[in-house]
Amino acid sequence: MKKQLLLIMCAGWLLLPTQVNSGIFLLPENTEITETDPIDLEGKFNTGGLRSVVDPIIAQKQGNVIYITFIKQLGDILIALTDSENNQVYNVTVNTSVQQELIIPLSGLPEGVYTITFSNEKGMMYGDFEI
Repeated sequence: MKKQLLLIMCAGWLLLPTQVNSGIFLLPENTEITETDPIDLEGKFNTGGLRSVVDPIIAQKQGNVIYITFIKQLGDILIALTDSENNQVYNVTVNTSVQQELIIPLSGLPEGVYTITFSNEKGMMYGDFEI
């Protein structure tokens, strides 16, 4: 009996460091893991200078927000969200020379397909996403 108890204690002691150091942790069942979905943007901005293969704007949907990163300074940009019936549900103007990131909350918008549009006098980019 003592040998079995000792064996169980040793086995637990040997496995504990594996669970702690593995980086794998159990999440509670109510924890939601959200994926980042890139929004494919079409269109272009005339930024002048050398051409780059990198888009000047990156937009990603994560959960109930959109993360926007401005890779290049494009001046003032009008950002608009429209639903599938072309109703504008959100708009804001951002000075990309000062602000390189923007988070747009999607809370309260009904499920459906939406279009995000970035525009100014240098051009326009747009892309669709789903809620």
